Amino acid sequence: MSRAPSFESQVFWRFSLIRRQTITTQVINYILDLIRKGQVKPGERLPTEKQLTEELAVSRTCVREAIKSLQSLQLISVRPKIGAVVLEPSPVALINAEYLSTSAFMQQADSLIEFRKVLELGLVALAAEKSTEADWAAMREVLAEQEAALRMDRDTPTADLLFHEAIGKANIRFHKAVAEATRNPLAIMVLQAISAPLIEVSRRTNEMPGVPEAGLRQHWAIYRAIRENNPEKARHAMRLHLQAAERNAHILQTAGQAASTLPAASSTEQNRNQPEPA
Repeated sequence: MSRAPSFESQVFWRFSLIRRQTITTQVINYILDLIRKGQVKPGERLPTEKQLTEELAVSRTCVREAIKSLQSLQLISVRPKIGAVVLEPSPVALINAEYLSTSAFMQQADSLIEFRKVLELGLVALAAEKSTEADWAAMREVLAEQEAALRMDRDTPTADLLFHEAIGKANIRFHKAVAEATRNPLAIMVLQAISAPLIEVSRRTNEMPGVPEAGLRQHWAIYRAIRENNPEKARHAMRLHLQAAERNAHILQTAGQAASTLPAASSTEQNRNQPEPA
């Protein structure tokens, strides 16, 4: 049986997360500023990972996390042998960009969760009424993906990034599967429209110890209620899931506020605290 993290390890995790998110946000804001000022136009390449690392005096881990965030919100595209290329910004991408700064992310996360309560509590009840064996099979397939992601290696920064990418995509796929089970095309379209900020929220909160495992358990509870064709039980399971998401977002909000009071780290300290990928 796994043991709960010690107080010391929780303090170390919280400090490390605050520090890394603060530095990563600085990298994101720097790149967004390049795009806003037209220094890098749509179709052009961003500075390379090595250039950003040297110019900003940050670790490769923070640069890679920033690139992942920008890519997940459809602001850039990472192409093999070419690098990160700026995309022509769509209205949705411009809205999604508001989720990238720590303060804006926290403000918007509350609005996002509030909207999800309105949307997904209704969807899950409808799914419990309308879902078929094919829908249940689709949900089980996603749950199996989540379980596989939780078995992934997370011992290096690169492996950890791959894990969070996999678990984030699986999380969103499960909620899309619930929406698809309602047979309501508008519901599916709305959930698709908010999928990019959902992925970003998921990526950040799943860095917290125990959150990915708890999310899987909550998804199983939602699935079982839908499988039993029990709308009220399904609504209850989804409500508990969204309440957990809200608590996790508020923990990150506290972390973000604490980060603003921390002294800036030197590049030497940053690179010592954040090991480079092999």
